[in-house]
Amino acid sequence: MSFPYTPNLQDAKIESLRTQHDYLNLLRLRHQQWMGSTIDGDIQRVHLEIAELIEQITDRYAQLLEASK
Repeated sequence: MSFPYTPNLQDAKIESLRTQHDYLNLLRLRHQQWMGSTIDGDIQRVHLEIAELIEQITDRYAQLLEASK
């Protein structure tokens, strides 16, 4: 189903994408913080992998936001 373009809908979409981007970035930073707060190498690797995956996603969000301008 396709919706017609309306400025308010587009603005709401961009605002929502920014909010999600910011939240994901905060989550990435939290995993990096947690990674540094443990001495267990396996847990550190999991936090690092998650942080890297989230970084890839936030990069894609940034691309989407840039294209939506």
